[in-house]
Amino acid sequence: MEEKVLELKENGDLTDNIISKSDAHKNGICHGISAVALISNGKLLIQKRSLGKRGEPGKWDLSSAGHIDLDETPIDAAIREAYEEIGILIDKSELELIDTFLMKKKFSNGDSINHFTYLYVVKKNIDLNPVIMQETEVDEVMLVDKKEYMELFDNDCMVEGIKYCGRVLDYIN
Repeated sequence: MEEKVLELKENGDLTDNIISKSDAHKNGICHGISAVALISNGKLLIQKRSLGKRGEPGKWDLSSAGHIDLDETPIDAAIREAYEEIGILIDKSELELIDTFLMKKKFSNGDSINHFTYLYVVKKNIDLNPVIMQETEVDEVMLVDKKEYMELFDNDCMVEGIKYCGRVLDYIN
């Protein structure tokens, strides 16, 4: 069954329109995603997108991110995505909303994204050894400090949307 999302206005306000995720991307309709930046011992956990991903395969991204399902709040989506993509359990009390922003991008195949993003930070010390990656989403994870993050950013190794996430730098060493 096709995944459904709720259309949003570009300022993040809800509408009553339910649309398929594929229609949203095909037609550039605004909808919500939640992104998590997990900070462990002053370093940011980043994930390398699976080479099988349609958008920006093999690029580094925040700890986790994904669409907000119809029956979810942005916080619920953040918790679900962190567990699905990297196997890390997060409690609502650990999430700090640090920003919201609109990200638009047009792909060469004609699809486009129009995401209203809720950006959360979680400060939680973790061990990378038990991290369970969702194979269809994530190829690798690592912890980076500010210098390493900036090197990846400057060398175009990160997803384009990371340029909207500058507030995360305030949380890493």
